[in-house]
Amino acid sequence: MEHSVLDSCQLTTHTDTANVRIVSQSSQNPAVYPTITAAVQAAVSGDTILIQPGMYHESLVIDKAVSLIGTGTLTDVVIDVVDGPCLSLQAHGIHIEGLSLRSHFVFPPDHSDATCIALGLTEIVGCDLSSPSATCLLVSGPEAVVTVRRCQIHDSQAYGVLVDLVGTCNIEHSVIQDHARADVAVLQNSTVSLLDCTLCHGAGYGVLVKDCSQGRLRHCDIYGHAEAGVLIAQGSVADIVLCTIHDGRGPGVVFCQDAHGLMEQCRVYRTTSSGVEIRQQSNPIIRQCKIFQGKWSGILIGERGNGIVEYCELFANAMAGIDVTGGSDPVIRFCRIHQHVYPGIAVFLGGRGTVVDCDLSKNMQGPLLVDAGSYIMQERNHS
Repeated sequence: MEHSVLDSCQLTTHTDTANVRIVSQSSQNPAVYPTITAAVQAAVSGDTILIQPGMYHESLVIDKAVSLIGTGTLTDVVIDVVDGPCLSLQAHGIHIEGLSLRSHFVFPPDHSDATCIALGLTEIVGCDLSSPSATCLLVSGPEAVVTVRRCQIHDSQAYGVLVDLVGTCNIEHSVIQDHARADVAVLQNSTVSLLDCTLCHGAGYGVLVKDCSQGRLRHCDIYGHAEAGVLIAQGSVADIVLCTIHDGRGPGVVFCQDAHGLMEQCRVYRTTSSGVEIRQQSNPIIRQCKIFQGKWSGILIGERGNGIVEYCELFANAMAGIDVTGGSDPVIRFCRIHQHVYPGIAVFLGGRGTVVDCDLSKNMQGPLLVDAGSYIMQERNHS
């Protein structure tokens, strides 16, 4: 393996500036670097550093536009570090591929500790990131724009991916799982985009978007979390399209604290709490979604929540299809709400709303329950 790679690449000496450099712990070739650190120090922008299989105990600072590429399978090249990041990426144009990155912190880590810290324009492809005690990937600052593709990010006691301080992260075709706080967290005016990703089995949230941040989720499978599968809070905005959120111990999707956004063509099912919650003056659009087999309400709108629910189907949830409470005032239209033991829509504790052109038939306690002090305006509903 080593012979073929060395023969097929243009090697460099420690003094020239050709574009390929080889790192190997076993080679006796003087043109091959014994450590990744040595290769990075000798490299110039535009260089590619090929890393041969091995366990490398190096905490690397990358401050030039180079590519680090592991050879062999994903588990062949491992960067393993105690009490520090494996990679600190501090330049634009960095490409990381085919590496396993593992950090171990003996002392409890702080907010900034992570396996990989990205501060510039970076691409991370086909890597495995894990940390038993810290965040796996931290994307921080307005200069940080990171693209993650085909990665496995798993097993941290903090966040899988944390994007903060106006950072941007685009994650595609990746699996993010088994994190204590959130698989993906987006804080402090930051932005995340998730495409064709699986997020699962976390002890916290699947996706947490707060502090006036933005989230875009497409074709994601989100399941098995102790908290909400997706939580949007504190003036944040999220578009959640063609996603499946299911089998969590908390609610499926929560909009709270003046959150906004669009949830469209999603399936939410078998959640222990409500499928969707809209609370605290939040005002999203829920469109063409199926919400079913939850152990509480299909949709709970409370604490002066608003929003539009349209063209949705809600069925076989343990409580009402939609609960409206606490001064909330949604618009519900063109929905089919059926197969509930409780009413299709229950309005109480000063709830209000508008229900138009909905099919509310086949609910055991009737189509609508409106208690004293609450009010629903309804037109052209079938019951």
